Amino acid sequence: MAWQQKRRQLRTTLIGLMLLFSSALMIMNAAASGQTEPPDFGKYYALVIGNQSYRHLEELTTARADAKEIAKLLEERYGFEVELLLDGDRERMLWTLSQLPKRTTSKDRDNLLIYYAGHGQLDRNGAGRWLPVDAEAEDESNGIPTSSLTDILSSVQARHILVLSDSVYSASLQLPDNARLKESREERLRRLLETPSLTALTSGSDRPMHEAGAKHSLFARNVLISLRDNRDVLSGRSLFGRLLKPVYQSTELLPRYGHLVRTNQKQGDFLFATRHAQNSFQTEPARPAQAQAAPPQQQAAAPPLPQPKQGDALMNEAAGMEFVYVPGGCFKMGSPVGEKGRFDWEGPEHEVCVNGFWMSRYEVTQEQWLKIMGSNPSSLKKNQHPVENVSWHDAQEFLARLNKRSGRTYRLPTEAEWEYACRAGGGGKYCGSDNPDAVAWHEENSSGSTRPAGRKQANAFGLHDMSGNVWEWCADKFDKNYYAIGGARNNPRGPADGDEQVVRGGSAGSRAHNCRAAFRFKNRPDYRENLIGFRVVMQQE
Repeated sequence: MAWQQKRRQLRTTLIGLMLLFSSALMIMNAAASGQTEPPDFGKYYALVIGNQSYRHLEELTTARADAKEIAKLLEERYGFEVELLLDGDRERMLWTLSQLPKRTTSKDRDNLLIYYAGHGQLDRNGAGRWLPVDAEAEDESNGIPTSSLTDILSSVQARHILVLSDSVYSASLQLPDNARLKESREERLRRLLETPSLTALTSGSDRPMHEAGAKHSLFARNVLISLRDNRDVLSGRSLFGRLLKPVYQSTELLPRYGHLVRTNQKQGDFLFATRHAQNSFQTEPARPAQAQAAPPQQQAAAPPLPQPKQGDALMNEAAGMEFVYVPGGCFKMGSPVGEKGRFDWEGPEHEVCVNGFWMSRYEVTQEQWLKIMGSNPSSLKKNQHPVENVSWHDAQEFLARLNKRSGRTYRLPTEAEWEYACRAGGGGKYCGSDNPDAVAWHEENSSGSTRPAGRKQANAFGLHDMSGNVWEWCADKFDKNYYAIGGARNNPRGPADGDEQVVRGGSAGSRAHNCRAAFRFKNRPDYRENLIGFRVVMQQE
């Protein structure tokens, strides 16, 4: 028995040593191959407040819509657990804020975001107050001092806390250190993750400010655009930088950012990590230090395009289609209030930026359609006229066949690409001019019938007939509130859902003001008529 017991003890010891050696070997191999533990972004919580229907103060216009859209975006795109409070009176707001320490439990992992849209006040000493919906004018006791909120937040068990206030918070915020450390992206990310932070980003106004007809305030709209544009990880400071890019009518509306007063913070920051970013860091296999072999090239792929410049042209021989290069840039999308023929869904004007792309010089002609599809659906059959009577689905079939023949990527332009190409860096109402007769076939000069492609003056990019002749299908779905909601600033792709597709440019049967650069309309993707066609974008590979 004693011998058997010693044998079991020896066996247990050997197994323990083997496990210890195996663990050490795994650690050594990971270190040798450059593997590190993925960053832990922790859990995300948000309290979103939208006070709009005030009982004794001026009723606001956008606060509820701002709060709802912010809450939806945080939940769907970033995985926040969100509590939404609309039109909170003082008792309800105080109780909700007092519960914040119970929402988070880990000072090493959790993240807390508070978004407030509503009236606010600053006293002579720069102390701020948020105003619940039952607040009364000139009665400071009805407000909720932001200093009290700072006290609450100081006791919250969370690694990172950020207050987004579309209103006042405090006249003084401790600006973060501007020192630029020499560190890699991974090192910076880990430093920000590991160092606690308690920061605020405010709109600079005592209430949400908005443009006429806009669904969201200026601050909320720019926050939404920045968070939608983000594809990876965005810090609070970077969000602040993006919010400074739009042009503000007054310096008083400039956003402000910094650490909250009476807190001892270092170099940490709140990090907005998309669901995709969080998952990719957790699931992406570690890469060895040596370079990986590049995947084999597809045999059918066309040679890469040369680095282009404005004015360059290329020919697709399969379709006999000429493309001109449209350099990337930024522009004001939409129309100003008061422009003749303007629809509400053309505004508000907003800045959009697009990457460079190649666009067909003319609308797809009937001859080009015949080469790819083998038949002509047009009502007025003339080879040099734009193809018409094609649905959005028909255009997709054309593009699929063109891609298969060419080995490149051809597609419909996005709505933003279309308007950017139409305006060509100018401010004309039409695609290349303020005079519709110079650039467009429209109802007053065409007798309601299409004309051969390219007979009107080209715009500065060398594109013909972007105004008039035939309506042009775009890749985007249509939503009349898309501009007001605030789409992405960089390379927007339109709303995710919708039953109708965007058409642009007007036609030979349209009134002149419906051929404007900003005019947008829609049709079901299976709709056909004798004044709807399209043009093509070729991606710069």
